[in-house]
Amino acid sequence: MIRYAFLLIMAVNCLTGYGQTIDAVHDAGVSRELAQLRKQKVKDLRYDLHFSIPRDKHTPVTGEGRIRFRLDAPTEIVIDFREAADKIAEVRVNGKTAAYTFRNEHIILPAALTQAGENAISVRFTAGDQSLNRNDDYLYSLSVPDRARTIFPCFDQPNLKAVFALTLELPAEWVGVSNTRVTKEEKHADRKTLHFAPTRPLSTYLFAFAAGRFEQRTYRNEGRTLTAYYRETDPQKVAQLDTIFRQSAAALDWLEAYTGMPCPFDKQDFIILPGFQFGGMEHVGATLYNDTQLFLGPNPTPDEELRRIQLIAHETAHAWFGNLVTMDWFDDVWTKEVFANHFSAWITEPLFPSVNHKLQRMRTFFASALSEDRTPGTNAIHQELDNLRNAGLIYGQIIYNKAPVVMGKIIELMGEDAFREGIREYLRTYAYSNATWDDLIHILDRHTPEDLIAFNDAWVNRKGMPIIRFTPRGKTLEICQKDRYAPGIVRPQRFAVTFAAKGQTDTTLEVNLRDSLVRLTLPFAPERVLPNTDGRAYGLLIPDTASRDWLLAHWHETTDETTRLARLMLLHENYQACLIPDALWLDALMNGLRAETNPLLFSTITSYISTPLRALPSALREGPEEGLLRLSASHPQRSSRQRLLRMLIHSAASPATLACLYAIWRDRSEPLLNETDYTDLAYSLAVRLPDRSDSIVRTQRTRLTDPDRIRRFDFISRAMTPDTAALDTLFRSLLIPENRRIEPWTSALLGWLNHPTRERHAVRYIRPALDALLDVQRTGDIFFPRDWVGALLRNHRSPEAYRALLDFIDANPGYPPLLLNKVWQAAYPLYRANGEVKNEK
Repeated sequence: MIRYAFLLIMAVNCLTGYGQTIDAVHDAGVSRELAQLRKQKVKDLRYDLHFSIPRDKHTPVTGEGRIRFRLDAPTEIVIDFREAADKIAEVRVNGKTAAYTFRNEHIILPAALTQAGENAISVRFTAGDQSLNRNDDYLYSLSVPDRARTIFPCFDQPNLKAVFALTLELPAEWVGVSNTRVTKEEKHADRKTLHFAPTRPLSTYLFAFAAGRFEQRTYRNEGRTLTAYYRETDPQKVAQLDTIFRQSAAALDWLEAYTGMPCPFDKQDFIILPGFQFGGMEHVGATLYNDTQLFLGPNPTPDEELRRIQLIAHETAHAWFGNLVTMDWFDDVWTKEVFANHFSAWITEPLFPSVNHKLQRMRTFFASALSEDRTPGTNAIHQELDNLRNAGLIYGQIIYNKAPVVMGKIIELMGEDAFREGIREYLRTYAYSNATWDDLIHILDRHTPEDLIAFNDAWVNRKGMPIIRFTPRGKTLEICQKDRYAPGIVRPQRFAVTFAAKGQTDTTLEVNLRDSLVRLTLPFAPERVLPNTDGRAYGLLIPDTASRDWLLAHWHETTDETTRLARLMLLHENYQACLIPDALWLDALMNGLRAETNPLLFSTITSYISTPLRALPSALREGPEEGLLRLSASHPQRSSRQRLLRMLIHSAASPATLACLYAIWRDRSEPLLNETDYTDLAYSLAVRLPDRSDSIVRTQRTRLTDPDRIRRFDFISRAMTPDTAALDTLFRSLLIPENRRIEPWTSALLGWLNHPTRERHAVRYIRPALDALLDVQRTGDIFFPRDWVGALLRNHRSPEAYRALLDFIDANPGYPPLLLNKVWQAAYPLYRANGEVKNEK
């Protein structure tokens, strides 16, 4: 069956199934050909937009847009609008009512209607709801990467930047927020109209507005003014705004100092939203954040605190990297993400001086990237993109987290000073315009004698990770690098290797891996070779059997924290590659938990333990679970106890452990758990203890007070019923787009429908959910296809489930490769459980 995992992935398939035509300019979506043509012809672009927002979310939002631009000569104009034809009320060109053609999501205007010089196109329309995220008393727009065209007619491509002037008419008691400040407010009866200042040049995906019932708070300090808009009602959480403001201001200070450039936009406000699809979105002057990422519980772990500041720093960095200088096309979307993630790590360091930030980078970047790179659905950092309708599929751990690993290696080659000068030149050169990754590489290449062009080709343009074997032969060490997808490709990198033998002092050497085979002459014949002592290496590092056995028994005794994590991650990749049995890996992890004092390392160990624990036969789970429960009560660090409890909430299966957890939930006796934890525990207990599910759900609902959290609970808790007919009905409801509008809630619900206890029954959901994936992509936001297949597949291990997956792939030989990658990435545990990883070797 291995042929399915590789031959289908590596095949060059056409992107079919989307109604493509021979004429790519008029194709549905925004083709590259159309974008290039418009970029050549349309100049000095400006949008004047007016939206009328009703109080009732079921009443359509109407709007009028005036698009102004200059042409060198009359030409056909193709405007993007992904709504039904009847949503267009009128089109006027240069003051006259215009006859137009509406086809394939485009308003097409013949050249005869346009003129050399200034042109103005006015469209009265009804906005689509897909990207307006309408709730009972608030809404927010979210148009990345190509969803602006679902809200208003536009040229929806990143390299046609424009000035936006917005007017919002809305209920008088609502608040309105957009990219710029309100310059004028007009009140009339129960309505009001807000006029916003014109923006700096923006790509359409960065234009945004929100409106509704929001509280607001403003921060002023040392010349900075930041305003937060939020719906949170818990005073303990609202009090955290002081920290959020300080961290936002600190991120701005750091970036201004590093870039030598003041913040390029006048306003840095943010809106904190329940059920927001992403962690954050960097709209100029109106950054959107998920409430659970910014508002933490009363006992936040170091993980949570670091995640919050890194998210804030990430979105703040986008003001320079993404908003000021924007990628030319979404195949280079990773260019903005690599800077945002890389700089977020640097920005965090002075704010958390007691943290080992090298550990945090290894956990955040290396481990996350490897989780995707090891799968049959891996992809290159740079991916080809023919049409923006597929741009959301570019996103993933490779661009967010492998790219910063590669950026770190570029900085190693160049040196930090040369890198900084190159970055400043890049920002000055392309300010308020667009650039490609190649534009950046050529600038950086001028600042170093190293060959960044060749380095870039190996690490950025090629998919997959290096597989590096270490073989000692007497006083010689052979290091052999192979590539699963491109034999002969060498990804250069540097890292340390330690050699040890009885009677010898441990010796560490730096390896500069530039060839597929490197032989090192050693000062003695080692008994063990321990790769990646400094944690810089990226890939699957395979030591010889004796060295791996030693690491399994002794990794947790390593004194240096960086080396200890590097060894843990090396063993984890060997385990994922089926080179370490479940029982041995579980023992190694349990030894680590008992000894570990660093909370970040402890958290990493805990995140690894669920997989081998689940692999144990039911009769053998009680002992390890009992040990984990004891450790959750006795470990000296609060955050470590908390982390173990949270792992057990989701993974415990033995009757004794479930009884203890039920008592904790019933009595609310564990102060380390917050409201979210107790809600998750209620879900887990309701599924694991079906005879008590109704009572658990009813009781937990009475404990919630915030109206937005009650709405979330009511949506997800429907999956807690033991009634399989009701579960089937609930699953079928998710195949209707309107019923999966709040995507994080939908993913959570789908995950509970496919809980491990329901694996046998839930096999029936795999094929219809995969059949719906194209529609999920079409109607959802950028992370939703990945989250959908992840929730569907991550808990399945059975041959029947794998057969259902392969049947789907067999039935869809022309399936879009970018979307198929998401399926294989999510299916890796299923792929591995059915012996395919072993078959690779």
